[in-house]
Amino acid sequence: MSLFAIISDAAASASDAAASVSPILAWKPFLQPAPNAQHWWWLLLIPMSIGVSLAYKAIRVENLNQLPRETLRMAAQIVFGMIGLALALYVLVILILPHLPAE
Repeated sequence: MSLFAIISDAAASASDAAASVSPILAWKPFLQPAPNAQHWWWLLLIPMSIGVSLAYKAIRVENLNQLPRETLRMAAQIVFGMIGLALALYVLVILILPHLPAE
């Protein structure tokens, strides 16, 4: 059996295996959006804010007994700040800008 035949057989079996892989296993995280994440992507704000708060407060807090309370406090500030910014932008774009003259 020639080398070319071995390589072509291997390529054919690899393409057959790739075709049978489920879509979630074929997901490329940094190249494609997460499948079926359109409706809940905003919930990722909570773990992101906790992670940022934990990293920041781990350096800044003087006593580590205060770390959980300070982390949750800062995470809440981030989440409520983002909600406030979203509401402010909603009011600006949906309620105020349509009433301005378009010149």
